[in-house]
Amino acid sequence: MIRIVIIDSDEAERHRLKDSLSSQNDFDIIGIGKDCYDAVKLVGSKHPDIVIMDVSLKDGDGIGLIPLLKCKSPNTAVVLFTDREDEEHICKALVQEPAGYVVKRGGIPNLCRAIKNIRHGDWFISSQIASKVCSIFSHMAQGEMYSEIISHNNLPTPPKTHLGISGMELRIIRFIAQGYSTHEIAEKVSITDSTARNYISVVMRKVGVSNRNQLALFAIHHGLVPV
Repeated sequence: MIRIVIIDSDEAERHRLKDSLSSQNDFDIIGIGKDCYDAVKLVGSKHPDIVIMDVSLKDGDGIGLIPLLKCKSPNTAVVLFTDREDEEHICKALVQEPAGYVVKRGGIPNLCRAIKNIRHGDWFISSQIASKVCSIFSHMAQGEMYSEIISHNNLPTPPKTHLGISGMELRIIRFIAQGYSTHEIAEKVSITDSTARNYISVVMRKVGVSNRNQLALFAIHHGLVPV
């Protein structure tokens, strides 16, 4: 069972999420809250597998709360479920490294898919904002915003001629930058899911990063991904 906490300031939305997700056989809703206070309390006491949280909460910013939630429960994946699709909020979210950024207009089926993918170690973004993410990465790679992200995440900067990235690894990096899940990448390059996971782990070790956000930023910075 995937243990889930729901945080949303809208009461109707909380009930909708609870009813919809509870209908899934492998989802267990173990807590529901309305604000940042509830989020910290529930995540810190229940240590869910996943917390689904809106970006805008009555008593604060859900994005800014992510580091505290990670501190309270390091193994909890934070999924932002929001109607915010502007580049400002997306960029702020990328800095805080949530496990997923899912837009509400994508519907509950898309959220369920995100939860299942994230539970298997993937990073998930809605297809509706994938192009915006690529645009943000491009801007980061070309300006001061990127320098701030590099500093925040302590990303390595070895010369790209020494990266030793194979053709298959490069294809996989490009798919990661576009937000594809491990299973989707495996299908696109005709390999098994476990082989795809191995490729991703090897690439991350090669370039010295620890998650998919950092890998996408690193790839663009070193010219591995067209921008």
